Amino acid sequence: MSTALRPLLGALLCCLVATGAEAQSLLSARGLGMPFLPTDGRAVALGGVGVGLIGAELSVVDPAAPARLLVPSVAFSFQSSWADYDDNGSTGDFSGTRFPYIALGYPSSFGTVSLSLGGYLDQRWTSDQSKLIDLDGAGGTGRVTDNFRSDGGISTVRLGLARSLTPNVDVGIQVGRHIGDVSRVFTRTFDSLDVGGVVQPYQSGGRWSYRGWLASVGASADVGSILRIAGAWTWAGDLEALPDEDTLGGEAVFPLPSELRVGATAVLSPRLRASVGVHQSGWSSVDDALDGEGARDTFAWGGGLEWAGASVLGKSSRLRLGYRNTPLPFTWEGVDDPAESVFSGGLGMDLLVVQGVVLSRLDLALERGTRTGGTFEESFWRLATSVRLSGF
Repeated sequence: MSTALRPLLGALLCCLVATGAEAQSLLSARGLGMPFLPTDGRAVALGGVGVGLIGAELSVVDPAAPARLLVPSVAFSFQSSWADYDDNGSTGDFSGTRFPYIALGYPSSFGTVSLSLGGYLDQRWTSDQSKLIDLDGAGGTGRVTDNFRSDGGISTVRLGLARSLTPNVDVGIQVGRHIGDVSRVFTRTFDSLDVGGVVQPYQSGGRWSYRGWLASVGASADVGSILRIAGAWTWAGDLEALPDEDTLGGEAVFPLPSELRVGATAVLSPRLRASVGVHQSGWSSVDDALDGEGARDTFAWGGGLEWAGASVLGKSSRLRLGYRNTPLPFTWEGVDDPAESVFSGGLGMDLLVVQGVVLSRLDLALERGTRTGGTFEESFWRLATSVRLSGF
């Protein structure tokens, strides 16, 4: 890695470790959490599948994407979201910030070596409920407030190698590890007027660590100068949930699904491109391990348009529009069709170009989406910002 990139990498890793996040979605409480989309602002704005885009990219989900990277690079992204929900008349809102991924790539004589850290499943959520309960077993009732809070999630660390076999064909492979931890805490607070005095809140909970192996392979091919097609397949082993020494309860094992992503980009004119993609995940494999909480296979799809004729602040820029539809894998009683639907728009700017090589790029994506399931509905705005920096 070039010396110019080392201080930046250190600062970014500090941000990833030190920065917290508020609740992301109440649906993160289902099953193993809310599936994460560890892609950059360009992919998000174009429908979010993340494979088959033209150009060299540092990608968590497309092992072949870095094959044509010309100079050492680092890329990262962060997202801010604002949401409100309606659960059968009970309403609320929340906001938060998260970091979908950070990736590094280093071109060499045998291909581009990459290292990435990306999100996989989000389990950050909080819920409050106020109710009357029997306090003394003799009919005396009092009001309590129950707070459920989960903080954490599952990420993936991947080491990859990508190279060009021919001028038109790229291949790549990644091996990696699922990592992460989650703390869950239940707190009950008593109304002092109902109980006739001050009662200390009751609290219980624990922390679990997650570990598991994964591997991905991918390939892309250019058909002349008008079409790129690509695919990526990911195998995942069992995910182990290990309680810490202060947590009551045993270990758990979840057989994670394999995933298939296929995408393509067509050049419609010198300045206009269209991208489409699909993503299939076999989440039904984990159904038996969830103790009654349902899991199902999912098939997501998305696509978008990119126009390269814009100029913003004197910089060559691209405008993007997209849409994606994503069924959510974890269901609950009476609701077997939770799904996420998102419209997106975005802007890409080449901030620094030297001898035809883009050394600094900024991508922005704004999403407007809804998540629904039974009587539950959640709507959100989300702003994604991603940066790629390169140096010789």
